[in-house]
Amino acid sequence: MIGEGITQRNVSFESYKQRITNFSNEFELGLFLYILRRNLVWIFLIMLLAGASAGLYLRYTPDTYEARAILQLRRTNTAKQVLAMASFTEDENLYADVEFMRSRLFLNKVLDRLPLRVSYFNKGQILTEEYYNHSFFQLTDLVVSDSAVLDIPVYVDLNVPDRIGISYSVGNLPIKASFQRTEPIRTPHFNCRMVLLNHPSINSPNENVNLYLKINSRDRLLDIYSQKLIIKVLDPVSKTVDASCRDQNARIASDLAQAIVTTFIEEDVDRQGKSAESVIHFIRNQKDTVFQALRESEYALRESQVQNEVHDLELLTPIYLDRTAKFEDELVKVTLDLELLKAMERSTDRPVEEMAAYDLIPLLIGTQYEQSLAATFKELQDLMHKREEMDADATKNHPAQQALDQRVNIQKRVLLESIRRLRMMAESNRNNLLTQINEYEGRFKDLPAKELEYTKVERVFNINQKYYTLLLEKEIEYRISKAGFVPENRILQNASPPTEPITPDSNMVLVTYLVTGALLCFLVLLVRYIMHDNVTSLHDIAKLSNASIGILGMIPKYKKEIPISQLLIDKNPKSLIAESFRTVRTNMQFVDNTPGPKVVAITSTISGEGKTFVAINLAGIISFGGKRVIILDLDMRKPKIHLGFDVDNTLGMSTVLIGKDSVDAAIRKSNLEGLDFITAGPIPPNPSELIISSRMNEVLTELKGRYDVVLLDNPPVGLVTDGLPMIQLADYPIYIFRSDYSKKQFVQNVDRLINENSIRRLTCILNGVDIDRNKYGYNYGYGYYGYGYGSGYTGGYYEERQRKTRGGFFGRLFGKA
Repeated sequence: MIGEGITQRNVSFESYKQRITNFSNEFELGLFLYILRRNLVWIFLIMLLAGASAGLYLRYTPDTYEARAILQLRRTNTAKQVLAMASFTEDENLYADVEFMRSRLFLNKVLDRLPLRVSYFNKGQILTEEYYNHSFFQLTDLVVSDSAVLDIPVYVDLNVPDRIGISYSVGNLPIKASFQRTEPIRTPHFNCRMVLLNHPSINSPNENVNLYLKINSRDRLLDIYSQKLIIKVLDPVSKTVDASCRDQNARIASDLAQAIVTTFIEEDVDRQGKSAESVIHFIRNQKDTVFQALRESEYALRESQVQNEVHDLELLTPIYLDRTAKFEDELVKVTLDLELLKAMERSTDRPVEEMAAYDLIPLLIGTQYEQSLAATFKELQDLMHKREEMDADATKNHPAQQALDQRVNIQKRVLLESIRRLRMMAESNRNNLLTQINEYEGRFKDLPAKELEYTKVERVFNINQKYYTLLLEKEIEYRISKAGFVPENRILQNASPPTEPITPDSNMVLVTYLVTGALLCFLVLLVRYIMHDNVTSLHDIAKLSNASIGILGMIPKYKKEIPISQLLIDKNPKSLIAESFRTVRTNMQFVDNTPGPKVVAITSTISGEGKTFVAINLAGIISFGGKRVIILDLDMRKPKIHLGFDVDNTLGMSTVLIGKDSVDAAIRKSNLEGLDFITAGPIPPNPSELIISSRMNEVLTELKGRYDVVLLDNPPVGLVTDGLPMIQLADYPIYIFRSDYSKKQFVQNVDRLINENSIRRLTCILNGVDIDRNKYGYNYGYGYYGYGYGSGYTGGYYEERQRKTRGGFFGRLFGKA
């Protein structure tokens, strides 16, 4: 069936892509501007909604304020500079100080300075105001007995004169109480007094306020304000730090920023002082202890000198001690070598499978046996490596494997014998050293015991004396260094309550919302532009049909609503519509200019494209030329000709074709001279059979003998096939498209109609064109195959074009549609 699926949109991705690519084309730009104009109401509504959304956001978003203070960190130590002494204080590190200021430990000390234990609020319908330290109701003598009351709202009711209402909920347990304003407030969770200052909420209890307070836990305060602090380095060279705080209350932001720099200065002095006192305190304790030991050793030394009469041990005793120390050092070395050789012997004296020759080599490195045993170890290691490689390819019983095992065992015995021989030599050396030590000590057994005792006492005394002297020196150094340390941290800028919020930024919010609205409008327009699938101009028809469809012209859109298709050209013969039909009439001569009566058949794809309107007015404009014209309504399924001429439809083509009425009886006269018409008549059950009947040919023959032009208003061929026979018989087959209504795929339907039914003279008319599109460079004029339909519609002859056009792009854009 012709036109099957014609109402379905079928625009491929490639056509969308091509449309975007050709957007800069004047025609496509004109189409986009036309779509823009058609959607101005939606654009206005979207932009209005964006502006209203920005206003609502600004109205109901709490203001956030930022206060900042600038601190310069400087420390000097004059003692360190003058005396070249080491400083006891921490190294000056700017970034370490900044991290300390960001820590919860430091913030906890800052919060101790601010009145934030209790927060006071007035809850509005949308926003909540925090009074901070300017609250007209404040708690004093607060004692919290149960931490469950922390961080929950406690509502305060002052509407009853001389009374204070307290209400809150802990879990699912509601607490509600009322107290005299002068008496203490006692609840199961806290006790306090409430101080009320002069305020309208107290003087006018009926004022609509919703007061509440929160007893803050320290953890909650730390969590809240740690997110609101911004500590950063401004200039590492000058060592300046920016301490900022953001809060919905300007005074809290200011006080907190100021408290940060003030607390740091005091904390820095206190921290450095504590460090100095800690060191000096340690020195004092050690000095007292060492002084007591020094005094005791001094008394012992004096007593030993008096009792034992010992005066000079400077020659004998050092010689004895020096030689004894040398013998002992050699004994330690020999003992270490002996243990090393024993360890190597144990590692070597194992079965071949458990040996790892490469584990023995590290034991040799750096020893006196490295040169003598290295070659033997290396050979054993090579044999062990070959054995490991052969294990992967041969079994234990393989002759080669057994021969290699024998070589390994021989080499192992050689190595083991060498190690044992060296061990025996080391044991001999060790025994010799022990003998020498014993002999040397025997020579000094005759030293008086009192001299040895004196030496020990003197040694202890010297040690205590040196330690005590060192402590005295350090104490003096640290005291001088402490006196020379001067912290020079300075506040370069004090924090002050900000007057303007940083967020929301009204200009930025407004611009953001308007830009978002504009982008949304553009996206809507772009989608509608890309998805636009209607025939809008003769250019579309020519392009989609590859110029295979003849074009008679176009009919402009009537400025007023037409409830039914009716004759308009007689109302104002000089109108733009009348002239467009004259142009169509002229262009029809290029299709067929032979003498004799002509049959004009008008059809379209679907109903609503204006074929009946074109048929009535085209017939009227032809009758203006002195021709006798008759209109036949063959659209028997949905007749409209009788509505256009405002007559009844009791008889017509259906009754004529079945032989019920004669042609003369069915012919009716119009208001125009030379223009007659026959209505469709009652709707028959078989309109297709009536149109293709022989009676239809007889009627046409009879009417062609009476009239110069027989104009047939056929049914749409995209829905039914009733009109095809008449299209094939017509001298002027005309196809109607309606601008911004007919789909582009309908043009393909016309191509099918031409190719499949051999209708070679088929031409088209574009109906309902909005000529204002010419204002956007969207020109509908199209000369084709000599039909001479140029840009037209721009002359000043017609009264509809005599109205002044608004100047400029925006004047044309916002002109009346």
